[in-house]
Amino acid sequence: MSKRKTEQDKSGDAIGGVSKKIKTAHAMEAKVPAPKGAQELPNGESEGTAVPRNHPSKEKTKARKERRKARKDSKEEKGLAVSATSTKERRKAKKDSKEKNGLAVSAISTKDREGEVSRKKSKTHKKYKSPGWQISNAVGGCLGDLDPVFSSDEQYLLLAFETSVGVYATSTSLLVRRLSTSNTRGSITGIAMSTINISHLYVCLAQGSIEKWDWTKGLRLGKWAISSQISSLDVVSWNDMQEDLVCVIDCHSGQWMITAHILRAKGDNSNTETHTLLKVTSQATFLKVLQNGKIVVASVGDRLMVGNLFSEGKVPLKDMTYIWREFNCPEWITALDARTSNDHERSIRGGQKVPRLTTTQPIDIVTGGQQGSIFVYRDLLTKLTNMERKKHLPTPAVQNLHWHRNTVGAVKWSVDGNYIISGGVETVMVIWQLDTGQKQFLPHLSAPIESLVVSPSGSSYAVRIADNSTMVLSTVELSATVSIPGIQVPTAKRTTVKIPDLPRISEHTEVFSMSRRSAAAMSKHTPGHLLLSVPGVSSSRASTATVAKSAYLQTFDVKSGSQAARQALTRTKVTDKSMGPESNEIEEPSVVLIQTSHDGQWLATVEEWIPPRRDVQFMAPEKGSIIEEQKSRIEVYLKFWVWLRESKHWELTARIESPHYSTISSPRSLGIVLDLVEDPSSTGFATVGDDGLVKIWRPRSRYRDGVKVYGKDGQPLISWSCNQVIALPTLSGTTLRDDFQIVARQAFSVDGSLLVVGHQSSSGSLLFMINVENGTIRSVRSDIISGSLIGVGIVGRYLIVLANCLTVWDIVDDQLNYEIMLRSHGISTRNQNSIWHLAIDQEARTFAVAIPEFANTKSGTRLRSQVGVFDPAHPKPLFLSDLPRPLRTLLPSMQHGGYLTIDTTAEVRTVARTLQLPVSQDEEKPKSDTLSTLDNIYGNKGAGLLEGTQGGDVNFSKLMIQSKAVSHSSGEDQDRVLVRQQDLTELFDTNHSFALPSVTSIFEQVVGLFSRKLAA
Repeated sequence: MSKRKTEQDKSGDAIGGVSKKIKTAHAMEAKVPAPKGAQELPNGESEGTAVPRNHPSKEKTKARKERRKARKDSKEEKGLAVSATSTKERRKAKKDSKEKNGLAVSAISTKDREGEVSRKKSKTHKKYKSPGWQISNAVGGCLGDLDPVFSSDEQYLLLAFETSVGVYATSTSLLVRRLSTSNTRGSITGIAMSTINISHLYVCLAQGSIEKWDWTKGLRLGKWAISSQISSLDVVSWNDMQEDLVCVIDCHSGQWMITAHILRAKGDNSNTETHTLLKVTSQATFLKVLQNGKIVVASVGDRLMVGNLFSEGKVPLKDMTYIWREFNCPEWITALDARTSNDHERSIRGGQKVPRLTTTQPIDIVTGGQQGSIFVYRDLLTKLTNMERKKHLPTPAVQNLHWHRNTVGAVKWSVDGNYIISGGVETVMVIWQLDTGQKQFLPHLSAPIESLVVSPSGSSYAVRIADNSTMVLSTVELSATVSIPGIQVPTAKRTTVKIPDLPRISEHTEVFSMSRRSAAAMSKHTPGHLLLSVPGVSSSRASTATVAKSAYLQTFDVKSGSQAARQALTRTKVTDKSMGPESNEIEEPSVVLIQTSHDGQWLATVEEWIPPRRDVQFMAPEKGSIIEEQKSRIEVYLKFWVWLRESKHWELTARIESPHYSTISSPRSLGIVLDLVEDPSSTGFATVGDDGLVKIWRPRSRYRDGVKVYGKDGQPLISWSCNQVIALPTLSGTTLRDDFQIVARQAFSVDGSLLVVGHQSSSGSLLFMINVENGTIRSVRSDIISGSLIGVGIVGRYLIVLANCLTVWDIVDDQLNYEIMLRSHGISTRNQNSIWHLAIDQEARTFAVAIPEFANTKSGTRLRSQVGVFDPAHPKPLFLSDLPRPLRTLLPSMQHGGYLTIDTTAEVRTVARTLQLPVSQDEEKPKSDTLSTLDNIYGNKGAGLLEGTQGGDVNFSKLMIQSKAVSHSSGEDQDRVLVRQQDLTELFDTNHSFALPSVTSIFEQVVGLFSRKLAA
């Protein structure tokens, strides 16, 4: 073990080569100035400002300000003109100068932007409220890499998401309320209960702020800016149990620190205080504060840092001095827990009482290692202190527990200190009895264990596992009493635990992989249910997997924000060891496409399995031909499932192996299914493959020896077969074996008579219009697809094509209606196919487009998404909104012309119509003042899609840079409106609670509906 010294105490001696002490005297710290008082927040909230740390640059800034003030005073004495010093004065001077020179000045105030969120409050999530449309709050989300938190009475469980905290009732497993932080840019990195008031909760954000909430009422009580990146949080009582001492691990200018804060809001007699306890050059990961701040335990890589308060008696926070001792652990620390024990506990365990030279109570520490070991340190601080004073004492004894094969994900002490609970990648929770050495196992959890928490009374365990779910287990029976499953789409979750790579056999070493978007569909037999193809592990900090295999079907209830069902679609390995003869992980197939039939009774899925590189590399004659060996052994299956109403699950009825593998039509075909769509008029599906064939699949009765076969329920058994095959002859010879990535998209017309297929390859981009009845190709167009093909759809008489150009084509008149040029922002074609989206709503006759864009923030450039809803007859969007992150899925909600979005953090939002008076096309045209407002909002800063209107053209900034609209004469007067049954249905029928207007508003709309002039 090293004998390194830190900058804080270069004179400290190493203790036996095992530990060292670091004395942090307050004389070495720069004096912290007293901050100004807290500021009042809207809605009765209060905000305090934490004291900034002193750096050499602070003194230079102060001196520079003094020199600037002196120069200004000198100019005023001499009668010279003084330039505006404040930001407001400089802006006013700049505006007056522009007006004087005849330049255009934006005069849009915040009050004029009706429905827009203030830029100062939310620069990253702008919701442009369009008449008749509204976007809901986010549901679901990815759980943060943090421990769950029990309430003091154990009636509630608090879970941290990316930008919010969910409060769940342990009696029902239902969400009670959600605490949404004010900053949508930074993720939550720590939550902790107040030790003074059990209804208060502290939440820290990575961007450098701490919020205080009343979690029982959902009210934010205060917010403090720390001006540094925060990665961990712990809270203890201070000042004779009168205040909370908030300790954080933060980083400022590459310097990692452990800092203590006493946060006070406006109205307190004193101001906020802060004090740095320790500075290290490497990242500190875990933080535990014990005995009202007397003991601080942290980890830095493979080093264990233990701080002991040196100051005697009651001292101010700024005078707190700690003696730090460093202990080197055998393995990299991936989990840590510490507790305070007493002499009575040690006497019960039969241990020898160690002479103590410190005034603090003994502490016990347990750590989990990267290679699977667990190390138990009993009364570590006392032993290290004795070693300092008596040099001949041996190194403190360490109890080593080893069962885990891989990294330990979580480890915790029991309340009485007799047990240790651990978990990891093996999906097994282990309970260690320390005195007897016996172990108890809870195996076969659904995913690796990432965190464990013991309830305050010790009667329950809260376990967060890597499939984005949390459960509460009884300590006696080890049975689940609470289950909170979240949405399980793959996410790029940022972990707070940094683990170095070990030289081992990688689970996923493929060079060849195909970029696919998340497979999802809406359930038609249960409104509001979302069907998702999800992996067994959505995100795991200890996993080395780079490609998640989606082998499960999750049914997610959007209205309640919870999981409704989950079942396997492919062969899985939950209860198997899943290891090959060379200790390599056995991989699952991945479901890449899913679709439901028009009546919701049938489900079609496409799954793929690509052999790992390690399994085929010995067959490749050359190193460069390994990918070819992988491609030649791809397995593809098309499966059909029927919905069983009684058992409420999908049952497999047919499986077609290699549905598009053809050596005749395309000798070099891999058999990949490029797209799968449903027939909206009858039961059937259409697929298109890399073999240049379009196949239509229909159900049929199953026969045996010419006799129809019936099931146990007396119903005839159904099988599926290919009903039609349409060849695309011009595409022969082009397959996925070529360097160019083949893309194909399909769309049915609403009556199922027309099938449009867009196909793009290295030979070009073609659009085929197929007569489904006889299987003939009506026409082939090569001038509609411009750039990388993303999607196609049909809305009424219009064909929608999303590529680098959004094109709306009139199929009946065979002419262009309008097109909008888009910018790719340098995003590759493969990534475009996964984060660009097109969704069609046939009933509402609208379509939605989601396109990513780059936004400049204080922390740098980040990728977000922009969603627009369009009427195919007009180029102006009906609704426009900026979402904080790129989207993984965009789907029609099947309810009242709305759409569902799922972003990269698994947050689900609904874009839906609000109830309003149905009007004609002429009445739907926006007024001139609305156009002017939208022009300024979306055009000046370049944050939105719409920049301005001029004549019949629409210009888009950033994403949409040019639009060409083609006007056609209608020939009929449409200013007379007829009240239809559909108008009343749209008025009263809605399932979106957030979209419901008042009773008065509904009555006025009904009166206005019938008071209009009727058509003759």
